Amino acid sequence: MFSQIDKSRASSQPPFDVAVIIPTVLRPALARAVRSVFAQDFAGRVQILVGIDTPEGDPALIEALGRECPATMQLAVLDPGYSTSVRHGGLYPNRFSGSLRTVLTYLANSRHIAYLDDDNWWAPGHLSSLAAAIEGADWAYSARYFVETATGEPICVDQWESVGPDAGLFKDKFGGFVDPSSLMIDKLACHDLPPLWSLAAFDDGSGEDRLVFKALKEHFRGQPTGRATSFYVIRPDDPMHPARLHMMRAAGVTLPSERARAGLALAEAMTELGPAPAPPARSVPPSEPSLLIRELVTRLKPRDLLVLAAGADGATAVALADALAAAGEAAHLLASDAGWNLVSHMTAALNLAATGLGAAARALPPDAGSAPDWLARHGTMVDLVRIGPVTDAGELVRLCEGAWPRLKSGGVLLGEGATPMVQAAIESFARSVGAECLVPGLDAASDWIMQKL
Repeated sequence: MFSQIDKSRASSQPPFDVAVIIPTVLRPALARAVRSVFAQDFAGRVQILVGIDTPEGDPALIEALGRECPATMQLAVLDPGYSTSVRHGGLYPNRFSGSLRTVLTYLANSRHIAYLDDDNWWAPGHLSSLAAAIEGADWAYSARYFVETATGEPICVDQWESVGPDAGLFKDKFGGFVDPSSLMIDKLACHDLPPLWSLAAFDDGSGEDRLVFKALKEHFRGQPTGRATSFYVIRPDDPMHPARLHMMRAAGVTLPSERARAGLALAEAMTELGPAPAPPARSVPPSEPSLLIRELVTRLKPRDLLVLAAGADGATAVALADALAAAGEAAHLLASDAGWNLVSHMTAALNLAATGLGAAARALPPDAGSAPDWLARHGTMVDLVRIGPVTDAGELVRLCEGAWPRLKSGGVLLGEGATPMVQAAIESFARSVGAECLVPGLDAASDWIMQKL
C-alpha cells in the first residue's frame, strides 16, 4: 500500500525538486534519518519516500514523523505487506531492501533522487550541495563522516572508502566507490540504472551499491560536492570494521568513546618517569623482527605500545623497539617485567633500539606497580600490547585481563609462543571478552594474536 502520511502538506502532482528514498525495517534510527531530511536548508520542494521491507519496528513511528513534516516537504510510505527480499522470503537477491530502491526510484515524482539508509543521516547542507553539483552532470556525490556506534558521534571524514571514482581503498577492485547515502542521481539521464538496486554483487546478498557505482562510473558523468555532509555508522560486526580501525589508527584518529575517557597520552605519562638514562654502547646488532611483528607494525602503525613479561634482559621489548625503528614508525613504548632489577640499563637499551623513532622507549620501575594499573591511573590507552613468553597459564590470563582494558578499539594483543597449554588458556580468555584468538603461523615461534573491536 502506498500512502501519503502528511495529507495537509505539499501537493503531490507538480514534480518535486528532489526526492529522497529511505528503505527501512522501521528501526528506531529511522526517526533520526527522516528528521535530518526535515532539517535540510534546501530551498526547493522535497518528496520523502519511505519503503518498508518488513516492519520489525513500530509503524506508529511513520505517523508521528508525518506530523513533523515541513510544509515544503511530503512524506509518503510504501508498505506492500510483504518483503521483496530473499532475506524474508521474497524474490530479489538484495537481502537488505529487495526491490524497494528500484521501485521507489521510478515511483518518485522528481527527476533528482537522493538515497538515505535508515541508520545514517545528513548534515543540513547535503541536498543543497548535491543539487548544485548535479547541474550539468548525471549524478553527484558528497564525502561522508564515519560515526561510532557506541556514542553516535562522528569520528572523522572517510578518506579511504566512499571517496569517488578511481580513488581510495576500492580503486583497483571496483574502480572506487560512493556510498548510497552520499549519492544523488538524475533518474531520467540514468533511466536504466535503478534495477541494479534490486540485485547483489556478492553471495550474501550485499553489494548492490557496487553494481550501481560501477554503472555510474562507466556510463554517466559524475560530480563531487567537495563537502562531507552524510554520516555513516560503522558497526563492529561489519567485515570492514577491523580494516577501518587500522586505517584510522594509522591516520592518528581517536574514537569519540576514547576521547571521552582519555587521560594522558603515553608520551605524557612517561614524562613522570623522569629523564631517560643515556644509551649504553650496544654490544649486539638490532635483532631481525619476526614476519608477524613486521606485518603488524606495517598495517597497524601503532603509536603507543606496552610490553609485559619482557624478560629480565628486556629482550622482547628491545626486539619490538628494533622493529619500530626499522619501519621508521614514530612511537612510544613502555616495557615491564616483574623480574627486572636493572631498570636504568634496560631503559637505556630500549632507547638505543628506538633511536630514529623520534619518540621514546622506557622501562617501568618495579616499584611503580603493574604496568596496566600504572596506565589506568593515568587514563592511558595503547594500540598494541606485546606479552613475552609466559609458561604459567594462570599468569598469562592475569596479564591478559590487565592489558585488555588498556587497549584502544582496533588495538591488538600479541603473545609469544603458542604451546598447547598457552593456546587453551588464551582461547578461553578470548571467548570471555568476545574476541577471536588466532595463531597466524608466520614464524617458528607460533605467536598468537587477538584484536579488540
